[in-house]
Amino acid sequence: MAIDAVKAPPARLWGYGCIVASALLFGVAGTAAKMMFVASMPPLVMIAVRAMVSAAVLAVIMLALGRPIRVRRADLPFLGELAVWLTLVNLTFFYAIALTNVALALMLEYTAPMLIVAAGLVLGTHRMNWAVAQILAGNAAGCFLLVGAYDPALWSGNALGAAVGMLCAVCFAAYNVRCAHGHRRGLDSWSMTFWPFFLSALFWLLATPAIDYAAVEVTWETVGFVLFIGVFGTVAPYWLYLEGLKTIEPFPATVIGMLDPVFAGVTAFLLLGETFEPPQLAGMVVVCAVIVFLKRNESAVQAIPRPAAEPS
Repeated sequence: MAIDAVKAPPARLWGYGCIVASALLFGVAGTAAKMMFVASMPPLVMIAVRAMVSAAVLAVIMLALGRPIRVRRADLPFLGELAVWLTLVNLTFFYAIALTNVALALMLEYTAPMLIVAAGLVLGTHRMNWAVAQILAGNAAGCFLLVGAYDPALWSGNALGAAVGMLCAVCFAAYNVRCAHGHRRGLDSWSMTFWPFFLSALFWLLATPAIDYAAVEVTWETVGFVLFIGVFGTVAPYWLYLEGLKTIEPFPATVIGMLDPVFAGVTAFLLLGETFEPPQLAGMVVVCAVIVFLKRNESAVQAIPRPAAEPS
């Protein structure tokens, strides 16, 4: 099930729609989390509980829909690898936020398209052309403006935080590329969403002695927050993103994913009354313009076709 250079328009539109919907849910969930914010939840607790809730919710949904949870034994090592990348993405992102701030962590994470192309140039899976160069430049400029990176105060964090943020980008890029490979192996979006979260949850259960769950006061507000983030901020957007990767390659998918902070900004304006400086608004426009440009230049950003049979 390879990602061909040319797909039937309905299939590609479905892929684009899934990735946009995923970005919308990630963005809205981020804003809702501010509204429902539960103070003093340590990053490790948030990551561990999120994985456990997500795995449990996915298992219930898959059983209710009659989706098979079992996978081929030969696929378990690959799904274990995805679990590692997924856990590292969440771990590095939350710690980048803890060491710096949300805006800088987001900007560093969304250097992933550049890393995908850079790795592709080295491995011979991508080509550099004028369209790709424009998309990368526009993506960087839009993200820079959108998160307010022109403000020196944003960079007041430490070097370790920036390094962790860049590591997050590497892990996010690898996660994208490997998930696309999973589709080529014949795995579906349900399996590639459930098993990595399930294996991640098992890891965090084993690591329980190292996690201070007692630091979080269990209230109905806390339970509601965790369930909301687990379902609408994790399960749904991750499944949609993986479904989109069936027909949209990792490079354009990560570029479209930049709509996440755009949607977060719009919903924060509508629900929280947050305001934005003119450069930030310009950044939103640039991000949207880059995505339109990408859609109109699909053939120019396609990866170099792979052989029909690929090693695992």
